[in-house]
Amino acid sequence: MAAFDGFGVSRDGGDTWTWENEGLHAHYGRAVALGGDTVILSASTGHHGRRAALYRRALEAGTFERRADGLPEWFSDNVDTGCVAAQGDTVVIGTEDGCVFASTDGGRCWETLAKGLATVRKVALA
Repeated sequence: MAAFDGFGVSRDGGDTWTWENEGLHAHYGRAVALGGDTVILSASTGHHGRRAALYRRALEAGTFERRADGLPEWFSDNVDTGCVAAQGDTVVIGTEDGCVFASTDGGRCWETLAKGLATVRKVALA
């Protein structure tokens, strides 16, 4: 889960949780999606956004990698829950400033699908 303390993992059905934040610039997790065995996580410095970024890592363990290949260096606001969707190696994100980005390689590289839209509040893959 994405939460105030970062990326939370439970391996016992939610009875206990650990926080796995290695590699994140800040621990305010805002959205998480699972594509195959890859976790996609948005994190920022707080609930008002500012210096938000997108990360990826293997589900089972590892260090989060910041992904900026084709993305802005920083998002000015949080990439919120509902604005990240993944299915297999395809990942889509929408932003408050009206952009939609997509990755077909599990979040390694990104391309801009749209910009200049109204605030994107939700994305989905079918």
